[in-house]
Amino acid sequence: MRPLVLILLFFLSACPVRAMDAPGMAVLPVADPKGGRDLALSLWYPARGGSAQVVGGNAVFLGQKAAPDAAAGEGPFPLVLLSHGGVRSSPDSGAWLAAALAGSGHIVVEVNAPRPTSARAGGDEIWRRPQDLARALAAVLGDPQWARRIDRTRISAVGFALGGTAALAVGGWRFDVDAVRRSCADGAGTDCAWFAAGGVALETLDPAPLERSYRLPEVSAVVAIAPEYADAVLREGEGSPVPLLTIALGANGEAEARLAPLAGHDGTARLVTLAKAGPFDAFPACTPAGAKILSEDGGDPALCGTSAQARGDIHAAIIERIRAFLAQAAK
Repeated sequence: MRPLVLILLFFLSACPVRAMDAPGMAVLPVADPKGGRDLALSLWYPARGGSAQVVGGNAVFLGQKAAPDAAAGEGPFPLVLLSHGGVRSSPDSGAWLAAALAGSGHIVVEVNAPRPTSARAGGDEIWRRPQDLARALAAVLGDPQWARRIDRTRISAVGFALGGTAALAVGGWRFDVDAVRRSCADGAGTDCAWFAAGGVALETLDPAPLERSYRLPEVSAVVAIAPEYADAVLREGEGSPVPLLTIALGANGEAEARLAPLAGHDGTARLVTLAKAGPFDAFPACTPAGAKILSEDGGDPALCGTSAQARGDIHAAIIERIRAFLAQAAK
């Protein structure tokens, strides 16, 4: 049996659903030639036929329907690079968004990287995530099966939380190194308690990777959903800005104020606030036992603080805005 088939079987449950309701899904492994950071790319795509199953679910989060053996449409289709969730997110946390965008005619590549095994490694994720997106793009464009199905004039990056920061980076935004390193001291950082418990001070982060540009010239639009370190990213001085949609989750004045500078005044960027959303509502919908399991395992039950129905409604609102934005950006 081929490795790709084995990987797909690992990701899929045995619960069949109607294929006509599901996009296709495949997994493309990307090995790190230097070792240590292999990627697993989940590719969601417009499909024809096939037998669908549930993908990406676990005891805490609900999965998503997909048809792993479905034939891909010929295209060419717009490509979305998807970087989802925070430092310690589960694989395929963005399956709900990937499936919806595939259903509207996109090929979506969700990047699953190894979860950091320490707070020290977690601190480096801010610059590793943009590198992962670059590797993912190179892998897909270098794969004959997928490259011919991609419209290279319509490549976008979408991300949530730290993934949103990565999407900004490949779209041309750069890091204010001093602001990143001060973020926990300034009370603006994320995962600061975890870093502190692990004996890590962001002030000690190596500045060299943060000073680099991670701009991908192929990326022509960016969506950042509640991006982390929003007040520590700056527009790159060179080149034209790409269209940007920033989505704030919840009418939180302080959070909106941090996101507002990203919108700018050049007409290429928009800030949308979903007032009824909470900070965790770009994660998948939870199982009925999700909050209890998180509490018992020392996690944050607030990840499941929204009912599956309410979170589904918020997801629908996010999807609607992203679809409209990407369609407008392509004109």
